[in-house]
Amino acid sequence: MYSTKLLSFFAALCLSFVLFFSSMPMNAQAQTGSIKGVIKDKVSNEPVIGANVAIKNSSQGASTDLDGAFLITKVTEGSYTLVISSIGYKPLEITDIKVEAGKIAVIETSIEEDIKGLEAVVVTAQRETNTVVSLIKDIKIAEQVVVGISSEQISKTQDRDAAQVVKRVPGVSIIGDRFIMVRGLAERYNAVMLNDILTPSSEVDSRAFSFDAVPSGAINRIMIFKSPAAELPGDFSGGVVKIYTKEASADNFTEIGFSTGIRGATTFTNQAQYKGSSTDFLGFDRSTRPLPASFPSFLSGGFVERAQAANQLPNNWVANSSNVSPDVRLSLNLTRNLGKFSNFTAISYSNTNQYAKVDFDRFNDFDLSTQKSDPFFKYQDDQFTNNVRIGVLHNWSWKVNDRTRIDFRNLFNQIGMSQTVVREGTRFTEGVDSRAYSFRYESRSIYSGQFTGRHSFGEDDKAVLTWQAGFGYTNRQEPDWRRFRTQRAQNSSEAYQVVIPPGPTTFDAARFYSNLNETVLTASAGYEKKFQLGKNDALVSKLRGGFYLERKDRDFSARWMSYVGTPTLDGRILTSPLDQIFSSANVNGTTGFTMSEGTKPNDRYEANMTLAAAYLGASIPLSKEFTASIGLRGEFSQQVMNTRSFGGAPQNADLLLLQPLPSVNLSYNFSEKSLIRASYGMTLNRPEFRELSPFLFYDFNFDVSYVGNPNLKNATVQNIDLRWELYPSASEVFNIGVFYKDFTNPVEIKSIITGSARTFEFVNAPKARNFGIEAEARKSLYFLAPTSKYLQNMFLVANASLIQSRVDFGALATAQDRTRPMMNQSPYLVNVGFFYTNDDTNFQWNILYNVFGPRLFVVGDIQAQSIYEMPRNVIDISFTKGIGKKFEIKGGIQDLLNAKYFMVQDSNLDGKITGVDEQVLGFRRGSYFTIGINYKVSK
Repeated sequence: MYSTKLLSFFAALCLSFVLFFSSMPMNAQAQTGSIKGVIKDKVSNEPVIGANVAIKNSSQGASTDLDGAFLITKVTEGSYTLVISSIGYKPLEITDIKVEAGKIAVIETSIEEDIKGLEAVVVTAQRETNTVVSLIKDIKIAEQVVVGISSEQISKTQDRDAAQVVKRVPGVSIIGDRFIMVRGLAERYNAVMLNDILTPSSEVDSRAFSFDAVPSGAINRIMIFKSPAAELPGDFSGGVVKIYTKEASADNFTEIGFSTGIRGATTFTNQAQYKGSSTDFLGFDRSTRPLPASFPSFLSGGFVERAQAANQLPNNWVANSSNVSPDVRLSLNLTRNLGKFSNFTAISYSNTNQYAKVDFDRFNDFDLSTQKSDPFFKYQDDQFTNNVRIGVLHNWSWKVNDRTRIDFRNLFNQIGMSQTVVREGTRFTEGVDSRAYSFRYESRSIYSGQFTGRHSFGEDDKAVLTWQAGFGYTNRQEPDWRRFRTQRAQNSSEAYQVVIPPGPTTFDAARFYSNLNETVLTASAGYEKKFQLGKNDALVSKLRGGFYLERKDRDFSARWMSYVGTPTLDGRILTSPLDQIFSSANVNGTTGFTMSEGTKPNDRYEANMTLAAAYLGASIPLSKEFTASIGLRGEFSQQVMNTRSFGGAPQNADLLLLQPLPSVNLSYNFSEKSLIRASYGMTLNRPEFRELSPFLFYDFNFDVSYVGNPNLKNATVQNIDLRWELYPSASEVFNIGVFYKDFTNPVEIKSIITGSARTFEFVNAPKARNFGIEAEARKSLYFLAPTSKYLQNMFLVANASLIQSRVDFGALATAQDRTRPMMNQSPYLVNVGFFYTNDDTNFQWNILYNVFGPRLFVVGDIQAQSIYEMPRNVIDISFTKGIGKKFEIKGGIQDLLNAKYFMVQDSNLDGKITGVDEQVLGFRRGSYFTIGINYKVSK
């Protein structure tokens, strides 16, 4: 009751802020207007960038952007003279400019080059890349199909990390709050680059980069390249996601932020939490969970000896109820300019909580006569998760001279996740009521370091040499994941008894440990030369070439063991209290329990990959309107995975690949504001180390196991794109496009049923295809009512995708999966956002909407139904209000509708979800309310 009232008050408070500050512009602007315009070169008619436009005899003014545009706001009614100046141009004055309240005076003029003034002038500048205008400019002049988002737009949302940011990009959706899908393709089909260097994978079970590792405050911009090019990585099909982190600005500044969050049904409630380490709040375990140094490397010997070893492990099998505090987030951002050296540093900390009451069901075969399935089990999980993250971004830049720049960039994240699950329900086929428990901790350390250099030669940077050397490291640990079950006869009042297996299992009375280490060394260089073909000076061609080298090494090991009964087990101890069930008194090797090693030879593997790539490409303007970019990339790779089979025999994988990857990108400009693109390219998709390893991993939350396949093949993909783009102004864009992809040997997951257990194995499907249509729009709403002071400050940002895919298993198919959608593919994606900004009151708000279509989560066969993740409508509201020049208040509501997250199985195997199909998983995350304050001071 208390938390409900508090959340209602918080929602009302946020809404009051929006309504109050939104109404202020009407009065604040009552006596002011604006002046805007475009400044161009008198001879070339090209925009003049960085020109100074000032109102004579006043302090008001502005600078022109990349399109030569400027805007001066809050100009009092009256008649004015504008003074326009720029290095290398003659000053110009424009007189008698009339400004009326609530209206915009529009100026378009040109300025003349000052030849004499140019003789001794050298101009140097650092291009601004974090604004919407600069991002749209880059997308417009790009040779490939590109979409993106800038930090200017990011700052207007309450998105906290790259995972939340990137879902605003056209054709992108998020899986599990941290993995991305581009154009409906799973995370395995995307390449992720941090500052143009490939990132290490952060996951054990999939080829994926965890996007929650990059805080939103450290992002300069994100660009997603959807069509292939010679200079891009060859291992992708959905998109190459490039995350660019912030650099030092022209001014020194320090920014400190604090925010807190309240989640419905979580904050201020009492939840089951197990005791962890004293350093959990820092994102890592100090010494509580790892195996003791004296613990045997393999359990052997008699019952008593193994029991003695087991008693070295902590007896922590109880979750205590405690009150959940509000979430906390802290941040520190600063830049320092030291002559030729500059630094940007961002430090962030978050400690957040999430509770969910999860309905989890599994069914027997579908009965055609009754049109429903009998339940196999019906559970309800109390799932509580605490997440801690410490992030450090530390970038240095050395401007050696006007033509040479060297950067040293560092990103480190320490992430800790502690999860307690208490599962209660009935297993109908066994006739028992069950209570199961899972106590899990995961720690991830991710580091990426890069040295990069850029050297330009000749006039107008006619030649540019870039190079990079990088190192990446990932460590992922799951120390002492404890899982056990208790049960009693169905609908009885008997005491629950702990389930003790006759031999070791991964889910009954089990303790699981895993450790992964991966290092990545990279080196690359690229050279681009501008030259002219023919006599037209305006037609500048580009020739580029380069190489990329990568060495990746991974070692993974897992160990697990179970408590088992002795031949003289006293059955009365099976009903002992949970804090005593595995105490030393009961784990005695005689009348109680002992411990049995379950670790198999295939529970560890070592793997490495050597990759060498070289490319050559050219961009050739065949006319003023038509440009062709062609390229050829060649990739050689060798993937090696060494492990042992279940019986101990060597079981290895060795995949060699030498693949040419041609690409063509064409563009035709109808005018300065519209163009059409067409592209073709070949890419590939390599299996991940985990997919090659026969290691069996049990997922408690979904009650499934995953196993790899050493016989997997590399996949190849043919990609075709066609897109029309329109740029009505420097900050507006509209585009619509279609795409088609043809896959050979795509990696998919097949379901294997053994008794009541479900296992998923990675396999190659013979063929698959993916095609769709996508559109994006960013438009000012001023045109709806030119006299409206409110709409003058509002933008609409929207994107949508319609996608269809089919996997054909051919002779490998069962009745259900002969042709089906690709895994995790959504048939549609929609993002809509309204952004309002008022510079007069230093206030902004936005409303964002997101939805994706039903996507295949689990692939079924004749024995097990396919499972689909169903759509959920998400609305986020946020606001920002500046107070003076140094303070800023931010607040918002995420997931306002608190829509249900749920999965439904295709019960009747008809390949679609209808009213007879049954829910197998469902829960609500809870609406999330945040409020925070930022302090910023600059010099």
